[in-house]
This record gives sequence, C-alpha cells and structure tokens, in this order.
Amino acid sequence: MKTRSWGLLLGTVFLILAALALGQRLSFSPAATAQVYADGRLVRTLDLSAEGEYRIESAEGWNLLTVRDGRLTVTAASCPNGDCLRCGAKNTNPPIVCLPNRVSVQFSDGGTVDGVVR
Repeated sequence: MKTRSWGLLLGTVFLILAALALGQRLSFSPAATAQVYADGRLVRTLDLSAEGEYRIESAEGWNLLTVRDGRLTVTAASCPNGDCLRCGAKNTNPPIVCLPNRVSVQFSDGGTVDGVVR
C-alpha cells in the first residue's frame, strides 16, 4: 500500500475509536446508590440522594465518606498515601478504591435485574 492509503486507513480507525470512546463516555448515567465494601464484604448501601457523612471501619483503618449533591467523596482516611482522597466527587463508575484500608465503593443505578444465569 502507498503511504496515502495507510494514512487514510489509520485515520479512519482513529475516528471510529474516538467515536466509540465518546459514545461510551456520554452513555454513563448518574448512579442512584453506592455499595460500600470493607474487607471484601458489603457493609453499607448509600442512597446518593440523601446527604450525610459515613465512617466506614475496616480491619486496616477507616474512611469518611460524604454524600452531597448526589455525589460521593472520600473526605478523610487513615491510609498513609491518601490516593482515595484525590478521586473527587463521583456518582459513576469506575469505583473508588482505598487499597491500604481495603475499602471500595461501587456505583449502581438501583435498577432491576435483567436476567439470571444458572
């Protein structure tokens, strides 16, 4: 193939991938609830429409979660690096994870189950 054909092919592939990425980014809808896991167990389900502060204890430490304006933020934590504090206010996936404290927050829309696989 000539250089011009390769450029056209690569440009087309790039545009298709960019359109798919943009479509996926725009398809996220805000979650209605957040499931909080500590040490691998579900410890609390938070309604993101109800504002409040929640202290989550784990075997390794604690995290303070704040729900405000339909978004969840980790406002304080006992972990040494504080990466979870820099996640910002969220109401969509990907989840918030604090590895040192073994705490994670996953978001869901609170919808019904589409199906069951056995």
